[in-house]
Amino acid sequence: MARLCERPGCSQPADVIYGIDADHLTVWIEHFDGSVAYRAGVLCRRHADAMVVPLGWVLDDRREAVPRLFKPREEPAPVRPRQKRHKVFHHDDTAQLELTVPPELADDDMDEAARATPASEAELPWKPVFDESDDLGGLLTAESPLLSRAFGRRQRPSA
Repeated sequence: MARLCERPGCSQPADVIYGIDADHLTVWIEHFDGSVAYRAGVLCRRHADAMVVPLGWVLDDRREAVPRLFKPREEPAPVRPRQKRHKVFHHDDTAQLELTVPPELADDDMDEAARATPASEAELPWKPVFDESDDLGGLLTAESPLLSRAFGRRQRPSA
């Protein structure tokens, strides 16, 4: 009866046996001849070719008498035909937003070029405006003293 690969979910026939030599930090693999050595596992060719070992360990591949640094592929990789890419042009009809100094904040003696200066370059002071009566539909209604003080609903009790 043919042995199958031990990797979970793989049902390919076994092609190699492998073993672990923990004393020398080595994992060895060699051809499967039908008999399994004591404490040796079996793998299919795909899983044997993809085997990696932990950092510091050595993988001793004994499937070839003379080991090679690089192994050639047995079958060439399939070449997919290139598909033409269609260029997509987006028509953008939006205009650039122009930021200018509002007339009420502009000095009377400022020239027209200075009025067209963007607000970020003019360094206008900005202050946020809060509506303190809005609780966002009850979202800011806090019961704890800390949160109620944070949202301005309840003042800190004086001690």
